[in-house]
Amino acid sequence: MTVWSTAAILLATAAVAFGLSLLTRRLVRGVAFDTGPWTATLSYVATAYGIVLGFSIVFLFGEFSAARNAIGDEATSIGTAFDEAQLFPDSQAAIQHSLICYARAVPEYDWPALQDGGSSPVVDAAYSDLFVTLGESTEPTGGTFQPATATNLLAQLGNISTARETRLVAAEIQTPPLLWVLLIFGGALILVLLFIVTLPARSVPQAVLVAVSAVFTLVMLLIVIALSTPFSPGAGRLSPTLIEQTTDSMEATAPDLAALPCGTETDS
Repeated sequence: MTVWSTAAILLATAAVAFGLSLLTRRLVRGVAFDTGPWTATLSYVATAYGIVLGFSIVFLFGEFSAARNAIGDEATSIGTAFDEAQLFPDSQAAIQHSLICYARAVPEYDWPALQDGGSSPVVDAAYSDLFVTLGESTEPTGGTFQPATATNLLAQLGNISTARETRLVAAEIQTPPLLWVLLIFGGALILVLLFIVTLPARSVPQAVLVAVSAVFTLVMLLIVIALSTPFSPGAGRLSPTLIEQTTDSMEATAPDLAALPCGTETDS
């Protein structure tokens, strides 16, 4: 969902709420309402709704933020491992090629899978190949420098795995259907109660108040939708841009290795 489409939805919501408020006001003209009980009900419902909505946003934002940081950590670990592979001249090409293949596979295969709430077996295989390559290529020698570097290189591999798992956890989080029912119908109930409570006001100011409240409620619901689908296309969602930039940097550094086919390419 783009910024313009979101703005159009909000404007349409405001117009519909404004028009319905004026129309309903005409239909109930002359009907007497005791707004006291309705005010107390509105206070209770709005408070409960705000608590549920607030906790939902805080929880989802925490997962969203963790996944966003994980993308940066994953890109950094890939780039660091690529640079450290230069300290192993005999196996540098194999290590760096495996890293390039993994970094290519993440945006191409993992992101569509994340949008569906799962992971890609192609990326699983690319990571396994990376692990095997590093395991075969970083055997310690008689010195003390290379074993320590090999340990750090394997630590970067572990960081890549941890970052990817964080992404997968964020993608698998599903907002319960009952919560969606509460958020949608609860918001609609608040607008109805707000209309009843504000009946003593003039029609146009009341319609403006209802319209503004409807837009505010919809914005909160759109935030929940965006945070609960962090890998979907659209503004403000998570993208593999940092990993793609790291891939471009590695390919520019080692163009000969970048020209070699990956296992994912031969399989496809």
